[in-house]
Amino acid sequence: MWMRLTDPAVAEIVDMLGLDWVAIDSEHVAYDLQTLQMLVMLLRDTPTLIRVPGNDAIHIKRILDLGAAGVIVPHVYSAEEARRAVAATKYPPVGIRGTGPRRPGRYGDMEGEYLASANDVTVATIMVETVGAVEAIDEIVTIPGLDAIMIGAVDLSASMGLLPKFDDPRVTEAIDRVIASAKGAGIARISGRAPNPKDPTDAWTLRGLLRQGLNAIPITSDESLIKDGVRAALREFREVGER
Repeated sequence: MWMRLTDPAVAEIVDMLGLDWVAIDSEHVAYDLQTLQMLVMLLRDTPTLIRVPGNDAIHIKRILDLGAAGVIVPHVYSAEEARRAVAATKYPPVGIRGTGPRRPGRYGDMEGEYLASANDVTVATIMVETVGAVEAIDEIVTIPGLDAIMIGAVDLSASMGLLPKFDDPRVTEAIDRVIASAKGAGIARISGRAPNPKDPTDAWTLRGLLRQGLNAIPITSDESLIKDGVRAALREFREVGER
């Protein structure tokens, strides 16, 4: 699921629920590094990806040294930018990440063990949400060390001059091309959007996303759960009160 709230109790509750992974959105939320570290610490039993604000090697290094399982790098425009994102995530000889894994190395007690396995277990994900990334996708998916791509349908529609029509057939065609290329290369395909069970076209339902070829899908977000829960409780209360 996506997380965008900063309350530590939310992270602690989410960690109890057995999710496969959580993605914290620091691209669009005003998180500082201390808050991100606290959330990662509270999500101790849940692999945590952090969507970083941009393709900045120094920031990515600091995020991974907090103990995040990996990063999601947004707004990649070319194969060269994708290479830079992967390089920032991996240690030499695959990449350029500097060594100083405080939390993941157990503050020095298991530094060697972590460094020996980090390139295999740290998830490097780039977002495909620009025309440039779509055009370069066959090259991007062959980059050594790239573990996953995440589809950003709304920003892709903006890049194509179609915003807010992210369900336009031209956007769908571009996404299908990306998914087919990633699938052929054995790269994980992550949906940037959670399913919409009320989608009239079925394209954005869970069934539709799976049929499209995505194999990692956020089920919801913390914000959506609050909104949906309050609305459902309020609706039930009013229905009972009006009888």
